Amino acid sequence: MNSLYRFLIVVVYLLTFQQYYAQVEYEKTQFVAPLHIPLILSGNFAELRSNHFHTGLDIKTKGSEGYRIYAVDSGFVSRINISHWGYGKAIYVTHPNGYTSVYAHLSRFPDKIEKYLRKKQFENETETITVYPDSLDLLISKEEIIAYSGNSGSSGGPHLHFEIRETETEKAVNPLLFGFDIKDDIRPTVSNIKIYPLENGFINGKDIAKVYPTAGMSGEYRLKDNPVIEVDGEIGLGVHTIDKLNGAGNKCGIYTIELFVDGSKVFRQTMEKIDFFTNRYINAHKDYNEYHLKKRSFHKSYVSENNKLELYDGLINKGKLNFKDDTMHQLKYVIKDTYGNTSNVNFQLKSNTKMAKTISQVLSLGDTINMAGDVAIEKAGFKAYLPENSVYNDLRAKYKEEEMSKTASGLHQFGNSKIPVQHYFIMKIKTQNIAKNMEKKAVIVSVSSDKRKVYAKGGEYKNGWVETKVRAFGNYAVKIDSVAPAVTAVNISEGKNLSSAKNIQFQDIR
Repeated sequence: MNSLYRFLIVVVYLLTFQQYYAQVEYEKTQFVAPLHIPLILSGNFAELRSNHFHTGLDIKTKGSEGYRIYAVDSGFVSRINISHWGYGKAIYVTHPNGYTSVYAHLSRFPDKIEKYLRKKQFENETETITVYPDSLDLLISKEEIIAYSGNSGSSGGPHLHFEIRETETEKAVNPLLFGFDIKDDIRPTVSNIKIYPLENGFINGKDIAKVYPTAGMSGEYRLKDNPVIEVDGEIGLGVHTIDKLNGAGNKCGIYTIELFVDGSKVFRQTMEKIDFFTNRYINAHKDYNEYHLKKRSFHKSYVSENNKLELYDGLINKGKLNFKDDTMHQLKYVIKDTYGNTSNVNFQLKSNTKMAKTISQVLSLGDTINMAGDVAIEKAGFKAYLPENSVYNDLRAKYKEEEMSKTASGLHQFGNSKIPVQHYFIMKIKTQNIAKNMEKKAVIVSVSSDKRKVYAKGGEYKNGWVETKVRAFGNYAVKIDSVAPAVTAVNISEGKNLSSAKNIQFQDIR
């Protein structure tokens, strides 16, 4: 046995042991289940979502509210949040073992917690509130009832959103690593492989990304019809994969993706922890257009320059491939869920440095937006100021102004709404013919591509311009908001007994 072979065996052993050891350490916490019903998931950790990874588990509650929620361990209530959006009614319990558990979309709390919350709401004269109790205010025992399940906040139906976070770093940790009794013996599904042309990259002579469907069963996949794929220059790969757990048909996220080229690992991602401060960089990780236009979960297996996620290890050239020979190369994806259920994809790429090439992606006209640096775009009636690293790669943003009826400015088309943006940036639009008494009512609006819908983005009028912050390219204009809301009751009326009502509802009928 030569020294290189021994070294590779040791590396594989250490990586396997590290993963096993980490899982054993999580399971040592001996958390109990947050619900006393079978834990069936509609969503899991690190599942791809719009502009973020999912940071917990969505546990089904049989389509109903009011199930008892139990503290997974002893500790103290460190935060209570009441909102009509996001997590809705949520409670955070900090435990002495270094973790904090989070329970969201709740309906109500038991008396001990409800009385404390009501007192704080009256003191602050607000229903929506976030409070941070002292460590001795609300002590909690293991398996104590701390809430009742609900459907509050931005919830699409009754369920419990459950998280585990590191208390010190506030990073979310994959709850499936903690040994909860959640059944999963289903291998990940792999639907497509995608090849991306990067620096001077070509696929079968073209500089256009290409999707190849897979075929296979029982966790062993190949490319459908075994196509001959010739590549040259720098390319990247991506894989369209989802996982399912027992008892539900919901599409969930995977745990690890590894890419091997000729037997050597060049890329690995692991969904163990997620940092909320970098969560939006999912837009650099996933294939943004595949997800938002086709609802397909493609994970890119290479790391772009403006990607600050800490999900990757074992990278060679950041996962980017650049073959220098003219031979056939063997590639393999190994994809696992948290429970070790595994799917493999085997396929080939032929390096051909002499292929005929067609350049189709001509550099478009427009203003250059460099990733690494502040950018100022200034036109006669439009200005945009983007901070450093606002985009995930250098690009050109087309600009066009045209007339639009019922607005107080022209319609400004800036960039493409299909391109994701990381940071908010300042936008200014010059107004046209606004009466003096209407200046404070001027707001910037986002205009849909068919020009039928507008969405207010706010703004402040100053010296003929309206300024606000936005986080997307697209169509923008200025409108005057001079119509007051017209509010009508939905579920209340004169003389109606509301003693048993869970809420009262109103709607804007403008």
